[in-house]
Amino acid sequence: MPVISREYEKFLREEQLAKKLSRYERLCSISEKTLPLSPFKGLGQKYKESIEFSHLKITPKGAFSLSILATLSVFSISLIGLVLLNSFTLSSIILSLLLAAIALFFLIIYPNHYATVFRINASSEMVLATIYMSISMHISPNLENAIKFASRNLKGALSVDLRELLWDVYTRKYDRIEEAMDSFINKWKQESKEFSESIYLIKNSGAESQAKRERFLDEAVSVMLDGTKERMRLYSRQLKEPVTVLNALGILLPIIGLVFFPIVSLFLPELIQPIFLALGYDFFLPLIVFLFMNSYLEKRPYSLHQPDLSKHPDFFTVKFSEKPYTIPLIVSLPLIAFGLFNIIGKKELFSFALLSYSMMITLGLFLGIMSYGYLSVKRKLKIRREISDIENEFAGSLFQLGSMILRGIPLETALRRMKGEIKNLKIAQFFDKILYNIETFGLTFENAVFDKKYGAINFYPSRIIESAMHVIVETSKKGMQSASKAMVIISKYLKDMHEVDEDLKNMLEEVTSTMNIQSVILAPLSAGVVVTIAAIMTRLLVSLGEALNSIYSSVGSALGPAGDVGTGVISSIVNLSAIIPIHGFQLIVGIYLVEIVTIIGITLSTITNGDESLLKRLTVSKVLLYSGIVYFITLLLTYFLFTSVISIEKLIV
Repeated sequence: MPVISREYEKFLREEQLAKKLSRYERLCSISEKTLPLSPFKGLGQKYKESIEFSHLKITPKGAFSLSILATLSVFSISLIGLVLLNSFTLSSIILSLLLAAIALFFLIIYPNHYATVFRINASSEMVLATIYMSISMHISPNLENAIKFASRNLKGALSVDLRELLWDVYTRKYDRIEEAMDSFINKWKQESKEFSESIYLIKNSGAESQAKRERFLDEAVSVMLDGTKERMRLYSRQLKEPVTVLNALGILLPIIGLVFFPIVSLFLPELIQPIFLALGYDFFLPLIVFLFMNSYLEKRPYSLHQPDLSKHPDFFTVKFSEKPYTIPLIVSLPLIAFGLFNIIGKKELFSFALLSYSMMITLGLFLGIMSYGYLSVKRKLKIRREISDIENEFAGSLFQLGSMILRGIPLETALRRMKGEIKNLKIAQFFDKILYNIETFGLTFENAVFDKKYGAINFYPSRIIESAMHVIVETSKKGMQSASKAMVIISKYLKDMHEVDEDLKNMLEEVTSTMNIQSVILAPLSAGVVVTIAAIMTRLLVSLGEALNSIYSSVGSALGPAGDVGTGVISSIVNLSAIIPIHGFQLIVGIYLVEIVTIIGITLSTITNGDESLLKRLTVSKVLLYSGIVYFITLLLTYFLFTSVISIEKLIV
């Protein structure tokens, strides 16, 4: 059994603190006690695998009990609401059943979905985990230290798994670290064959000579990076089909299909009701599109490094000082309130004024979501760019420094020489600070980097730079020649990682450019044209109705009772009052456009950058800005163009 260390004690404390249950886990526990139901065999086995894989603190019985209990609760509450609102109709009961079915579906699949998300989050750290462990093994061939180093410098799901691995060794679930690693390799083999192969090479390198160990470790990193490129290449090809389907069935066909609803509602008023159209287009269809695209996002191969902003000295100042809700509310609420005030209760089928008011509501939604997304990331984005820039420059600068020291140049002299060569780079100030600390305060290399007050790392808070400098500082205790070798090794791995990152972006460029066109051109353009066509049709039908009424009144008075019968027959066939008012129609289309463009923006960002919320908000803000401009310009331009060319009154006459 390994000797307990401070790291293990810290890990034990973290494990004790981590025992706090999430809201979902607490609800599962309560549901299991309230209505204990066992899932059928196949589902129960899937639950068990997902729970064990993702470390959820629930049982299969608890998960299934919650799904049934919550579904019954949703349906019961819906029925009670219908009774209280006196809306107990067949269509409302069907709607209640649909809501209950959605709740059941979501909760039934949640444990498996959670495990999938856990896999995705863990897989985004696989490249870094391989690099961290390889670097550690290069410096000191100790598997336990390599796993500790990786788990300490990772922050996501894979870090949890590596800590669990160490914990299992400490608690004697496994007698040796190699046995625990074999179990870890088997766990991830199905998810990532190349990651399992890399860990296998790292594990076996510990028993080899130095030269052979270095070859094993280099091979481990190469296998991981090459596997990442191959997976992303395959993924980019697989994405082309769903993107085409999204364009056809999720955007163009639904929007174009809306053109026919004003005509259909004339003859089938009971079938085409505004409430069902709104629910279908503004709730169910976006939900289906989101689930469809999410199913492909869950298959996304691991992304590479995402900068960690939490250690930047300005991060918490920015986080607590910014109020991203204020301006969006000031901008959007007056527009929405003014628009609603002017259209609520209005029964005109067509009025350009009412159409304009409904457009104000849509504009308010666009501006509110767009401005919130941008303002909530504006200052953090500056921090992210700063960290990203210095990380990209770090590898090349580190290689220069390591090469100089390998040639026998002292550290201080090497740092001075570097000043002129990298003076235009942002990372130059990091090395300048190290040199300044050594020369001015007489600090050691370690303190020049990590001193709590003066350390250079305090001003350049990058997780990658910090972890790399930890290795270099630790190695420098064996001599600067050893430290220089570590610098060269680390710079090589970081360069390889950056090159693969750029290759991945290039592979996905075709797919992402197509989605960009969908969100900022095709969707808003078709939506604007459809609203214009619907407006022209509604105006035409209203004018036609007025003309028919005029004819009915003159003919009816001439024919007497026979004329009244004819008028009644025609009115029963063509029910103008059932037409969806154009301002309501525009709202349905506008809300759908906001939702579908937001979904495309989220999908686009996830494909390109992985699951990084900062860039998701920025991408959504950008696509909403451009699509909003295209939508409103298209709608107004086509409307005035059509109405200036076509005279509705002359057509009727």
